Amino acid sequence: MNQLLLDDVFHPVKVPDNSFVFFTLSTIVCVIVVLTVYYLYKKRVKKNKKDDAYYLHILLNRNFYNVKQSAYLFSYYGRKLAKTKEQKKSVEKIISQLFIYKYRQKSLCIPQALQKEMKNFVDALRDFYA
Repeated sequence: MNQLLLDDVFHPVKVPDNSFVFFTLSTIVCVIVVLTVYYLYKKRVKKNKKDDAYYLHILLNRNFYNVKQSAYLFSYYGRKLAKTKEQKKSVEKIISQLFIYKYRQKSLCIPQALQKEMKNFVDALRDFYA
């Protein structure tokens, strides 16, 4: 048999160690991602606070001349602003009384007792969000 010549064997080659560079880059990328998520979260929370202030402003400046619109606005924004159990209970009580004014063709006017209840609720919300 013929002897095979092993000329294919090369000398060992030095391989560069880039693990520190990859570790540093991955750490920097992770920090950037975490900071971006934190920024977006804070921006959303700030927007929610602006939204709540806007909703409260709408409820404070409502008029009772357009009864149907007033009932719809109070139902929508009152539910969005009620956070605690007492507030939710109070707003549901008011909304149940406003229900008849939403669907009438020609609504008369909201009674003074209900207007006072709505005003007390909005004042309580103003104190809650102040």
